[in-house]
Amino acid sequence: MPQWTLFENDFRSIDLVLNELLERTNALSVHLVDRSGQLITTAGRTGDFDATSFASLIAADFTANAELSQLLGEDGLNAVVSEGRNRSVHSCMLADRVILCTVFDRRSTLGLVRFRAQRAVAELDRVFRDLFEKVGLVEPETATPEFAAAASQELDALFGE
Repeated sequence: MPQWTLFENDFRSIDLVLNELLERTNALSVHLVDRSGQLITTAGRTGDFDATSFASLIAADFTANAELSQLLGEDGLNAVVSEGRNRSVHSCMLADRVILCTVFDRRSTLGLVRFRAQRAVAELDRVFRDLFEKVGLVEPETATPEFAAAASQELDALFGE
């Protein structure tokens, strides 16, 4: 994914949503990571781990789980949960490019984090889609479904599948 920056108003909107999610879930930290593993922004406590490495691993984990989901015949992936003894991580996709990741401990529950994250995704999705449109990261919708199906068939034939 090409590099992009946040505008001040967008950053304020994003920061408000992340801090509200952090407060309402009693989570330890909340992170936004792009699909390539780049850390976009974070809220909460992060001093006890390397946030850059964390972002890369979250992106890889989400991508691997999305591939597993497809392999099992699922159309998409709603969330990835990593449950640890002391801390857990809930990750979900927004705007098809950004992973919202919530790190929480026993002071919260997966159900609460999942519920509040869905609300945050609804708000952030709009912000990021508008941002992507402003900076020209919206991919043109020139391909018709018929073209996509034909291209898929050609690729399958090319690779003997």
